[in-house]
Amino acid sequence: MRKISGLIGVVTLMFAVTSCGGGDSAGPGGGGGGGGGGGGGGGGNCPAGTFCMGSSTFATAASSSNPSLTVAPNTAVTWTNNSGGIEHNVVFDAPAEALAVGAGSAGNIPDHTTGSNLRQFATTGSHPFHCTIHGTASSGMRGSVIVQ
Repeated sequence: MRKISGLIGVVTLMFAVTSCGGGDSAGPGGGGGGGGGGGGGGGGNCPAGTFCMGSSTFATAASSSNPSLTVAPNTAVTWTNNSGGIEHNVVFDAPAEALAVGAGSAGNIPDHTTGSNLRQFATTGSHPFHCTIHGTASSGMRGSVIVQ
């Protein structure tokens, strides 16, 4: 009888562990079909002040559905493509407002499969962006930086 109880306990534990999350190990912090936010998951392992690029979404530490970050003027914001080799870009509605950080580049972020890029914004307001490979300004892979 003890063997049967132990076996049931092990099977129950295995079921509980494998059914949590539903994440994507290649994505930034998981969150596929239901982990951490139902359908999109949370930002998971995405660091603060960063937009992480998944297979077809941007995510932040707080959100993965058309996310936004609120920052002070001239704060460095990071876009990180850790999607496992999926090509992305970042096109700003107003590329001239996406300023260089240090010796880095300014404006739109070109197609890339890995790595991080930084931009800062001096003007207050909303600075929308999207990936032209996986979205448009009004649908798909998009987000915004809100400067206050």
